[in-house]
Amino acid sequence: MRLQLIAAAAVVTSTAYADGELSMRGVYYKERSTRVIQPMLDGIFDAGPSGTVTGHLLVDAITSASASSGAAAAEPFTENRYEGGLGYTHEFAGPEESILDVFRLGADGKYSREPDYRSFYIGGRAEAELAQKNATVALGVGLSKDTINNEGAQTPMGGPKLLCDNTQAVADQTECPLDTISMFTSASHLLSKDALIGVSYDIAKIDGYTSNPYRTVITTGGPVAEKHPNERLRQAFAISGRYYITDSKTTLIAAYRYYWDSWDIHAHTPEVRAIQEVGSTIEAGVRYRYYKQDAAFFWAKRYPDPATTMIDYLTDDPKMSPFDGHLIEAKLALYGETFGFEGRWAGARFEGILEYIVQNNRFGNAVVAHAALTLPFEY
Repeated sequence: MRLQLIAAAAVVTSTAYADGELSMRGVYYKERSTRVIQPMLDGIFDAGPSGTVTGHLLVDAITSASASSGAAAAEPFTENRYEGGLGYTHEFAGPEESILDVFRLGADGKYSREPDYRSFYIGGRAEAELAQKNATVALGVGLSKDTINNEGAQTPMGGPKLLCDNTQAVADQTECPLDTISMFTSASHLLSKDALIGVSYDIAKIDGYTSNPYRTVITTGGPVAEKHPNERLRQAFAISGRYYITDSKTTLIAAYRYYWDSWDIHAHTPEVRAIQEVGSTIEAGVRYRYYKQDAAFFWAKRYPDPATTMIDYLTDDPKMSPFDGHLIEAKLALYGETFGFEGRWAGARFEGILEYIVQNNRFGNAVVAHAALTLPFEY
């Protein structure tokens, strides 16, 4: 769900010192009660002979009539989220006669803000290419510091006080912190000139206010504020394989991801994809993904009255329930050369993606449409 809109001008002299790439993408997402339109500007630029700078800007324009969003009487409301990010990667050549061919170190950060949520992220990454670039290993870490409030509640006085810490008895805060420490590692290896296999592992430790400040839960004693645990440990393992059929110029991709967390949610995500080259300037692809998960340990279809029954946690989040879903995608990409363009426009890439998502939960089914333009340039 990333919509990229770009307006840029580059001055090109007779001598090109570096390469860059600008992208613009438009994404439209629509489900039963929510619509998201997201413009995003992406850029990647050479910074000297061994450095690369990346950056992005985006806006999420969200319109929703969901009662769980806090809109009074499910009246439609719109809010915008703004995000900007910047990153740098430096490449080092490996020692001669060493198994290490290339080593890269990178760092990135991003900041996003909306009326009721502020987020700051900083991360680092190390990557090495080994054995004549037949293998790649990577390790990354990240820290996110977020602040949540309920200023989006459509009432003259705003929303009620929040219970930031579940060990407290009284909700007395106007905003709450949410901190995340994450780590990932990955490895890939060329099995042959046409086959590649990869594995990855992710882990994230979340501390703070994990509930939705607007969401209430229906109990036998009436509606009460949602209450999630203050801590969550999330982990995921994934494996993927790619195979290129030379005669037909077809790439086949298969992947599987297993997710589990301390809230007792376990999820399985198998996926298959095929990409077909049509000549040298057109690519067409199809994709299918299946998703199935268990419920969080505290999820229930109906809760008793908390005033008469000891209940530690309550949720009305559909993502905490057991459900499954399907994603079907069609993709078409064309290079500028297809239309007879020359110069830098010959390498421009036009891309369109259409997805239909079946979600067997309260969110309902969704449609996603992408449109993108990527333009390489020299400077």
